[in-house]
Amino acid sequence: MSERPSYAVDELVRHRGDMSLLDTILDYGDSWLEAQATLTGDNLFLVEGAVPSWVGIEYMAQTVAAWAGARAQSRGEPVKVGFLVGTRKYQSQGAAFPVGSLLTIRVTQIMMGDNGLGVFDCQLQCEPPEGPAFTANARLNVFQPDDFTEILGEEA
Repeated sequence: MSERPSYAVDELVRHRGDMSLLDTILDYGDSWLEAQATLTGDNLFLVEGAVPSWVGIEYMAQTVAAWAGARAQSRGEPVKVGFLVGTRKYQSQGAAFPVGSLLTIRVTQIMMGDNGLGVFDCQLQCEPPEGPAFTANARLNVFQPDDFTEILGEEA
């Protein structure tokens, strides 16, 4: 059995600066990836000492992007741009993720079509510095075109 290469987040996800939310890729496989992030006081989405739980959707989406990036890297292809098309059944047991929380996000591919449309089952585990851990779950619909410049009508 061959060992999978390890990657830094910026090798797999095209977000940069304040919009790069993930810290570490923990592990991945053919149809799943697990990542972590620690919420710091300089988080772009911080409101009164916490990040609203709806931002969990973006953490999930960036974890899907990391999965797609790892898949591309394993095939010797460049990391492509992808789009979050929609979210179904997002549910969080908490209203916000407090500063200092450790977020562990796992995404699992449910379906990926030849047309670039995909569906992922996503779980986010929040371990706050105080109080009990809680989860958020959703199903994300995503789209990864072969050439996003055609969609945007621009040259790369």
